[in-house]
Amino acid sequence: MKFISQRISGLMSDRDSLRRKIMASAALSTMVFVMQVMARIVSTIVLTRILTPEIFGVFAVVMTFIFVLEMFSDLGVRSLILTREGELDDGFLRSCWTAQILRGVLILLVCILLAFGISWGQGAEWFDPKSSYGDPTLPFAIAAIGGFSIISGFASPAKFVYEREMKFRQVSKETLIRVVMTTVITIGMAFWLRNIWALVLGNLAGAVIMATLSYAMFIGPAMRLSWSVDDFRVIIERGKWIIGHSALSAVTVMADRFVLGFAMSASSFGFYYIARQIVDIVETFLNTVHAQMGLQVFTELHKDGEEASLRRRYYRYRILFDSLAMFGAGTLMTFAPTLVGIIYDDRYADVAGMIQILSVGLILIGPRLLREAYSAQRRFREMTVLSLVSAATIWVGLFIAIWGFGSTTLALFVVALHRIPEVTALLVMGRREGWVSLLHEVRLMPLVLVGAAVGWGMAELWAAAT
Repeated sequence: MKFISQRISGLMSDRDSLRRKIMASAALSTMVFVMQVMARIVSTIVLTRILTPEIFGVFAVVMTFIFVLEMFSDLGVRSLILTREGELDDGFLRSCWTAQILRGVLILLVCILLAFGISWGQGAEWFDPKSSYGDPTLPFAIAAIGGFSIISGFASPAKFVYEREMKFRQVSKETLIRVVMTTVITIGMAFWLRNIWALVLGNLAGAVIMATLSYAMFIGPAMRLSWSVDDFRVIIERGKWIIGHSALSAVTVMADRFVLGFAMSASSFGFYYIARQIVDIVETFLNTVHAQMGLQVFTELHKDGEEASLRRRYYRYRILFDSLAMFGAGTLMTFAPTLVGIIYDDRYADVAGMIQILSVGLILIGPRLLREAYSAQRRFREMTVLSLVSAATIWVGLFIAIWGFGSTTLALFVVALHRIPEVTALLVMGRREGWVSLLHEVRLMPLVLVGAAVGWGMAELWAAAT
């Protein structure tokens, strides 16, 4: 955390108030993330010993559907509250709350329809019985998980106001409490039920906890339904761009789950789901830090107006993200087999190879932060184009890998590297704006080799000790 504070301290030394808030955000995000990782590790160790790989494969499909529906209906309430100019009145917050609830009802109805459709498809023998889509519990789990959206829709938007005002201490406390309580409940459910319903009910419990804490921990106006035409016009006008961007992001992020869910057996897909969770630890941490302060940082940087100053501060901001991403990629490439052997039993040995391939994609995290520069300027058209490029790359790549070459290994490389065209476009666009330096883009690449050496060393030490 001290390193993070030092890096960001140099980013905006002439804006003390903002600097202190960003330093606090980074430190708190690091602390909360460490606790989240610990909770995830404990949860993974326990759950993989209670539940079978096939259950994780089916649950991955369930979460794919709910994630896609959430993203396709994302009105960007949080983004709207964070970036709205002027004071936020209570009526506008109530309109946002109303929009969240309506969205949750819509998602629940769609989940029920999807459940009926999948059940009918299973009866018509559309799906391989060995795949996750052929599991008879899948339709019921999808219908049930729709409750997550309607429950979370009742959460107070006051939390977003705290984020807007950079009151990250309370936000971090809420996240920590929610993660710990959800983890404990999910593990308890797994010991009791020992089937997919433990994971489904654990997620629903997490939604209840989130909604409850949003009122208990964040001071805000009393919520009630509001139908202000002016407010809804603003929400819809902004939301139409955000929905497009979020939908494309969902299509990109979940393409692997959709395609590999069909192409792999339920157990192999369960291995893939777990491998993604491990690799995502690094990416989730960096995205968590960036999500809390990235938009505010780039908004402030754009106020400077001088290209050279913006570029210099931008790369100072990038050092943390590039360093951890490069080092993490190298470490996972060499330490994955040992890590899997430590955490899981022998049934999950195939997870290691998947982690090694997927970790290559971490190298592309840093350059993608430049997307936030366009978001800060509300240039949603450019963001949509970038999302289109990424979506087309992964879908075409996966179809060629699976149905052209019949190779799931090649498909894993597609998942890891599909961001290359998007990153290339970002670098070209950023160079035209005067934001990008190609030398700065590659200067930390040697950290991949450093991470690989460290990972190899840790594996050798563990082997010697055991």
